[in-house]
Amino acid sequence: MRLIRSVDRTRRCVEAAFEEARMLGHDSVGDEDLLLGILCAEEGIGAEALSSLGVTLEDAREESEKMLSDALSSIGIFLEEVRREAGDAFDMSLPGDRRIPYGPPAKEALVGARIEMRRLGDNYLGTEHVLLGILRNEDGTAVRMLAGMGVSPETLEDRVFELRGRAAS
Repeated sequence: MRLIRSVDRTRRCVEAAFEEARMLGHDSVGDEDLLLGILCAEEGIGAEALSSLGVTLEDAREESEKMLSDALSSIGIFLEEVRREAGDAFDMSLPGDRRIPYGPPAKEALVGARIEMRRLGDNYLGTEHVLLGILRNEDGTAVRMLAGMGVSPETLEDRVFELRGRAAS
């Protein structure tokens, strides 16, 4: 039964990652979208670990937008100004029928998730594996987002293992 629930949770988090990428206007799904997807799904050890450390979907979306705004302002584009001038016409989201591929950071995170699954001897791919896969890339956008919210990869990884231990007993 755990295998089926974990697979469903992971599928929901990946589907949510695609929706987040579409909503944010991303050309590809990134590791930050996978992080948002875990938070959207609100299920599994990955989501529980994040929420137990105070990471919410709303805060993660705000941090993602802050990082985008900072990146744009470094080249002289001010997101708030663009929003203000565009008014109601401002919409970064992509059409629902547009296919969005996985970007290299998301692919790397999902490969890392499978590596973590094997390393831990699990026979299912859970949200905790996806989260651990994300944390493998210290320079990734998702890890930088977490740092901006005051959460270190080490603390989050420890929390994942603590929750796994609790679930096993």
